Order: sequence, then C-alpha cells, then structure tokens
Amino acid sequence: MAVEFRSAGPQTSAGQGTAPPSPAPEQSVQSAVVHLVDPRETLMPMLEGLSRALGYRRAIVALYDPATTAMRGAIGLNVPDPLVQSFEINLGESQSPIVIALRDGVPLRVDDARTSPLNQQTLGQLLEMEISSFVVLPLRSTSEMFGLASWQGRDVPSVGVIILSKDGPLTDADIERLMPFATQAGTALVRASDVERYKDSSEQHAVEKEWLFWMVNSVADPVVLCDANNDIILQNVRAESLFKEHSDDSEGKRRAIFLNNFFFTAALSNSKLEQNVARDLTLIDPIEGTELLFEMITRSATNYFDGSRGTLAVLKNITDLRQATEQVSQNVQALQTAEEEVRLERDRLNLILRSVPNPIILLDNDNQPILMNHEAMRLFQASPLESHRSRRAHICVSNEAKFTSFVSQLRLDPAQGMSGEIVLSDPDSREQLTMAVTSTEVRDELGAVAATVSVMQDVSRLRELERRRIEQILFDSEKLAATGRLAASIAHEINNPLEAIKNALYLLTNKIPQTDPNFKFLQIATKETDRVSRILRQMLGFYRAPKMEPTDINRLIEESEGLIEKHLRQNHVRVENELDSTLPPVIASADQLKQVLLNLMLNAQQAMPDGGTIYVTTRWSDGGDPEFLMADSVQIQIRDTGKGISEEHLPHIFEPFFSTKDTKGTGLGLWVSQGIVQAHGGSIKLRSREGRGTTFSVALPIGGPAQDGEA
Repeated sequence: MAVEFRSAGPQTSAGQGTAPPSPAPEQSVQSAVVHLVDPRETLMPMLEGLSRALGYRRAIVALYDPATTAMRGAIGLNVPDPLVQSFEINLGESQSPIVIALRDGVPLRVDDARTSPLNQQTLGQLLEMEISSFVVLPLRSTSEMFGLASWQGRDVPSVGVIILSKDGPLTDADIERLMPFATQAGTALVRASDVERYKDSSEQHAVEKEWLFWMVNSVADPVVLCDANNDIILQNVRAESLFKEHSDDSEGKRRAIFLNNFFFTAALSNSKLEQNVARDLTLIDPIEGTELLFEMITRSATNYFDGSRGTLAVLKNITDLRQATEQVSQNVQALQTAEEEVRLERDRLNLILRSVPNPIILLDNDNQPILMNHEAMRLFQASPLESHRSRRAHICVSNEAKFTSFVSQLRLDPAQGMSGEIVLSDPDSREQLTMAVTSTEVRDELGAVAATVSVMQDVSRLRELERRRIEQILFDSEKLAATGRLAASIAHEINNPLEAIKNALYLLTNKIPQTDPNFKFLQIATKETDRVSRILRQMLGFYRAPKMEPTDINRLIEESEGLIEKHLRQNHVRVENELDSTLPPVIASADQLKQVLLNLMLNAQQAMPDGGTIYVTTRWSDGGDPEFLMADSVQIQIRDTGKGISEEHLPHIFEPFFSTKDTKGTGLGLWVSQGIVQAHGGSIKLRSREGRGTTFSVALPIGGPAQDGEA
C-alpha cells in the first residue's frame, strides 16, 4: 500500500532505539534549567506551602549558570523582586556556605550571617532582605537528557540553592524536615527542563519533516521507497501520479496505474540482480495514455530503527531523449538541405555584389573586413602579386586606415543608421574621391551587434556639379540684378523728361481748339506718351524692393558656409569664424545678404589658388566704437590670406563689368553686392595689399534702410 512521503523519521545510529537526539555536549542540566524553565511557575507554590506549614517567612531561590560560573537570584518569597534580581554569588567565593552547599550538594545552616565567611556584598544583600540566619538547601536532581556541569574539574551536583529564613532559631531538625522538599523542588525543576527540551525537540522534528517533504516533492522525477517485497512504502507526489490509485479514477486510469506497478515491480526485481546499475523502464502516462521512458536508478536502503531493508528508486524521465534522437536525424537532414540553400544564396549574393558598381564592405566588431565586393577590394586591397612597397599598395593601406578610423567614429553615434563622407584615393588614377558612406549595424537574434555593413558612393562629380550650380546661380543672380538695376535706372532717367513732354502736350491740348486740323495729332501724341509711361512703369516693376524682416546674421553666415563647405575643402581652404553671440537681428533681406556673403567668400577662395584661410568675424556697435563705418550697426568682415589686389585695380573693383579673373568672371559680382548693401542702407569697404590678402568690411544698420522722408 502506498503512503504519502511526509516523514523524515528519527536519524540515529543502529542499536539506539527510539531515544531522542542528545543535546550538545556543552549543554548541562544547570544550563537547561536556567534557560528553559520558569522557576516561579514551578517553585512558588512549594515555597508558599512551606511558609504556611513550617513558618519560614522569607526565601530566595538562586540558580547556577555554568556560562558565568555564578548563582543568580531567580524568585523570592516575601523579598522584593529588585533585590532578588540583583542577588549574585560567584563560585570563586569558595568559603561561602552558599557556594559550598551548591558545590558539595549538602545542606548548611548559618546561625548569624554577620559572623559567617560571606563577602561584604553578599552579606549586605542578605541583610537588606532581612535574612540574618538561614538554611541553604541544594537543589539536586538528575536528567535523562542532560549531564552535570563541572567547575574546576569537579561535577556540580546541584542546579541551584534555596535560602530559607524564619523568625525563630534554626536547628538540625529543621534541615532534616527540609531535605525532602529540596529534593522535590530540584526534581521539579529538572523535569520541567526535560519537558521543555522534549517540546523543542518535537517541534524541530516537525520542522525537519516538513522540509523533507518539500525537498522530496520539489524533485520533478518520481522517487519511490520500497520494502524487501518490492511494495511501495513511501513515494513523492510525482510518483503518486504514476503508481497510486484514487477512488474517483476512471477505469482507463486505473488500468494504466496497475500496469505501471507491474512494470515497476518487474524492473525492480531485475535491478536487485545488478545493484547500482541504471536500466530503462517504460511506463504509461495515466492521463495522456502515452508511453513514458524512464531511466531507473536504484540504491539499497536500511532502516536502523527496526533493521528492515528496502530499495530507493529514482526514475529519470528520458522520453525527450528518445524524441531528441529522432529530431537530431531530422535536423541533420534539414541542415544538409539548408547548407545547400545557403550555398546557392551565397552564390547569388556574390553575383549581386560583383554587379554593384559601388564599394560594399562588411566589417566585424574589431573593424576587420569579413566580406568585400570587387570595387571595395580595388580600393582597400592590393594584389598579392604587387610589392607591399608599391605606390598602389601604399594607397590601399592608407585608404583602409582612413576607412577603419572613419567607421570607428561613426560607431560612437548611438543611432543604428550612420552616414558621413570620407575622402579616399583611387589606387589606379591617384585621384581624390569623395565617398558618401552609409553604415548599418547588423544585429543577431539577441540584439547584439554582429557586424557593420558599409555602402560607399562616389560623390566627387556630384560635388563638382553642385559647385558649378551654385556658381551659375550666383552668375544668373548677378546678371538678373544688373539687368533690373539697369532697367530701373533707364526707366527713372526717361521718366523725368517724359513727364515734361506730357505736361507740354496737356497745355497745347487746352489752348488749341478741337476744330483745329492739328488737334488730332496732339491727341495721338498724348496717347503715345501715356503708352510710354506704362512701359516705363512695367520696367520699374522688374526691380521690386526686397522683403525686409529681422535676420540673424550669424546664422546666415553659417548657412552660406555650409553651401560651399565641400568646395572650399577640395580647394584646401579653411574657414575660421569669430562671431559675436550678442549680435542683434538686422532688418534685411536674407536671400540678398546670402548672395553677398557667397560672392565675397567665393572671391576669397579664388584669390587663394594654393589654399589658405578665410577669417569671418561679426561685431556690433551701438555708436561708441569709432572703428565702425556707422553707428548702431552690425559689421561683417571677411578676410583672406590670398595674393591681394593691385593698387591700380582698387579704384575699379566695384565698377560693373570689371573683373581681375580674365575671362572667367562677369565683373558684376561686387557691383551687385555693393548695390544690395547700399539698398539696405549699409556700406561696403575694401582693404587690400598685394601679397598680404584682402579684407571686405560690410556695415548694416540694425533698423534696416531709411524710409522715404527720413533724414
């Protein structure tokens, strides 16, 4: 019959019977009494009965504590509790009758405490309790669980003493009458300690039993303990689901459990022939009805309480191993199929990579190349047949170092998509290539970075086209601005004499009668002059005043520099800004001022064919700085380190169609820039020395151009 596995059982050696566990060697009966027993509950009724029967007025019980080798007051009769608690005698007071009674286990009578060999502290305490003559009775007894404490190599036979005092004289007959009481009191104390110890031992046994239950049932494998006849004695919960029937089980489940017990008993019988050998055991799942394959591990077990023998069996479920074996063979076949697919996919990928004209490179986490297409290999890997000292090999090594450093910097960006530009050298033509690089981190299933794939595109031609487009826009803007200014000037100059002609025709029309044959010619002349006026107004419409609004000059400078940054870098020109962060907004046309800034910066770059530096500074004057061209204005200064302008050309710099660039320039850039600055109410100045560079200073009033009618 199966029993639930909830008992650990006592753990003793053979031949010890059912005795409870022994206490620790250092624990004595005295320690047990001191720490486990409440003497007030045990002895107080005895003391009160003794007082009533024999007339003892005062009493104090002192228990011996081996840990401190001292006796301390525990309870008292007609003695205040504070005095009882403060009473203490060390066993080192060897001449004290109280110590002698405890140590030798004999009662003693003290007729006068003042003449006895008590130390002053003990004497004072007894007198304060109004105890001058007394009897000291040792509390002697033995324990089934504890031994005696020792002091200086001798056993101490008593657990404590009782000090009794009465009003009359004390005799030896009093001691004889008190001895049975002392023995009874000592026995009561020791028995109380034994009871407490048994209680603690029982509780500990229950705790260990509960832990053993959880330990065995926390195992996922069935654990079964059988007797010599292979009948199940104990089993854990998992084993119960396979071997134990319940009254409400279905017939099919009962049949499965019956077969399981049969198979298990047969396997257990066979295992006894080969001890400590694991063997396979097939059982039936009572719920699912499926086969379960177990590895049965058996060990012999002996119950030392009654000497009976049995077998402990642990069933390891290896059903999944059988399925895993089948799965492995299927996986091998699937891997072979996948390997073929991977090979085909790799061939397709290599074909695609070879067909892509842009360099593609795959790097590991150490920035070492894993995979490159043909174009990337041309840039970064020299042919094995080439000498490592050849010019081409040197360029490839330099390109690889630049690219590795570039990707390392990009990885500092936490974003997964990373892009930037890098300048490499063509190993064949030695031409500088500006490559736009887009790098993407390749992550595994756990989200960790496994590699970095980088795709590069040669944008050198795009940058050149962009530069030419900007120059063409500036060129067209200059021509359009010049045309507008010319048209406005012509219209303005013609409009004045035309108004005089119209006034003259008006006077003639009023003086000549309509019947005059020449009157119709006056009408024709008037209509034609009106038509010419309309044409002039249309020409003036081509040159509309720009829209003025608050403009951040510093931001405008940075935007202009961004447009030509690549072009300047390709020409080895560096820009250094010193922009005043306190600069106020200026009422101006941002588009027109950007045209002026681009014109001046490109002129500065063209003045430095071998490269150099453009210094751009901004300052603000509220009227107190004499270096400024005007008060309450913003000054923009653009200085280059180029070859400068000759003295003979300086007076003509702002004239239209004048250029120092031979046939490359229109000669309108500075003229248009001057017109834009003046239209904003500002001024532009020039300082230049041949061989020392040129400085353009632009001053713009913060409030914008003066309105009509302002001084």
